[in-house]
Amino acid sequence: MDTENNGLLCWKCRKIVPYTIKARHRSRSINGKNYEYNERYGICSVCHSEISVPGLMDENENRFDIIYRRLSGIITKGDIRELLNKYDIEKRPLSHLLGFGEHTISRYLDGQIPKREYSDLLLRLLHDHLEMEKVLEEGKDRITNVAYNKVKKKINLIKQMTSCSTKLELVALYIVNSQYEVTDLSLQKLLYFVKAFSLGVFDEDAVFDGTCEAWAYGPVFPDIYKKYKTFGDSLIPKIDPDPSCFAGLKAEDKKIIDFVLNTFGRLNGKVLMDITHKEEPWNTARTGLEIFEMSKNVISDSSICEYYKGINKIYDLTTREGVNKYIDSLFEE
Repeated sequence: MDTENNGLLCWKCRKIVPYTIKARHRSRSINGKNYEYNERYGICSVCHSEISVPGLMDENENRFDIIYRRLSGIITKGDIRELLNKYDIEKRPLSHLLGFGEHTISRYLDGQIPKREYSDLLLRLLHDHLEMEKVLEEGKDRITNVAYNKVKKKINLIKQMTSCSTKLELVALYIVNSQYEVTDLSLQKLLYFVKAFSLGVFDEDAVFDGTCEAWAYGPVFPDIYKKYKTFGDSLIPKIDPDPSCFAGLKAEDKKIIDFVLNTFGRLNGKVLMDITHKEEPWNTARTGLEIFEMSKNVISDSSICEYYKGINKIYDLTTREGVNKYIDSLFEE
């Protein structure tokens, strides 16, 4: 959508004029291969000639760079930043670890395109923590003990997260690696809604077994809390597990999980907690307790099922519209 902005000099009008940002299709050829992309540009609202807008040239180059790299199978600058964050390693230590020049990773982040073999290596490390572990052990003498220990800690954490001995842990990992931002608090509530919707809305068996307790901050699955509590209030990082990792989830399971994510996943943990605090299953399980009193009282599957079956009859929770109406009803004065 075109939007009008104020305050740029038009060389044709010779004065400061309002302008609009528009988009057009472009094609650029590199080594005989065409790459299609969309480019944004400015138009003077007075004389309708093209106008130079600060920052647009860099934005267009970045957009083309991403498309070119993706279509060519070359690692992007965003991928490299994700790699650094995933393993908690800085640019220079990573360059040293891989036997690159000291400033190689910095140059890649500044826009230099890596050779194919280096790009392929970096992509493997991004998507395979076991490959990163192998490289770390082989090159540990090239980095400091501090850098080594930081990377090792992150790799061990990824191993812990991808080690799933129960279906509950597998569903938690699936949620963590969804498109939504997930904290320990929101993860617990999303797991609760997956159980609730499987039992009371879609009339299926529970997607997973696992005790749900009525803690002060809402429903909690203690085993999952122990596994992810190290992240505290921070976002739980995506770890990009092998797709085969989720072979234990049936198509019906994924359908229910995805529905919950697409309806509740946009909400932060505090809002999700407030929703559960207004529902009967959690309140019933905490009968007689003070607001912040500790409790291991169990929220039974039967109470969850009964409550959601009743709510489903009123709002039709099989639709996003019904879920939104239900949530809105909880917060009405």
